[in-house]
Amino acid sequence: MSRTVELVLPAVARSAAATETPLGRLTVPSRAIPERRVLIDPEELGRLRAAARAAATRAHAPYSSFTVGAALIMADDPDRRVFLGANVENASLGGTICAERTAITQAAAAGYRRIAVLAVSCAQALHARLADRSPCGICRQVFAEFASDAPPSLVLIDSGEEGALGEILDLDRLLPYAFRLNG
Repeated sequence: MSRTVELVLPAVARSAAATETPLGRLTVPSRAIPERRVLIDPEELGRLRAAARAAATRAHAPYSSFTVGAALIMADDPDRRVFLGANVENASLGGTICAERTAITQAAAAGYRRIAVLAVSCAQALHARLADRSPCGICRQVFAEFASDAPPSLVLIDSGEEGALGEILDLDRLLPYAFRLNG
């Protein structure tokens, strides 16, 4: 039987900064993200990470050889099914789809609209810096479209590190200025 544990997503605060230029002031806006406490099931996260790793082995990446797998559970799916995705490259480049969006579109096609947790595994970058194995900008924005605030949708990014599940982020920490039509 799984046991949930409390995960603390720490507060993040950045002060505004301004620089005067000959053509006018440039401002870096302030940003405050409050601390969040969420309950997670480490066993479920481990299963999702394993499923994402397995999905990466089925990626079609003949151009980049950069295989990515994703596995997600939707918050509005009472059965908590796992939806899988793998990146599928195309010679036209524009026809390429990332693993994260493949999994999200499968869940959306099944009628679900709110992500509980999305696990991502980049086989060739497991021990790389976080920026080299985290979702791209398009995937972050698609994640935002299906993200839930309460409880917050989470992204688990596989680190490949022994004894670690990976890094975990909510939407505010993944994409602090996400575009949303409804606020």
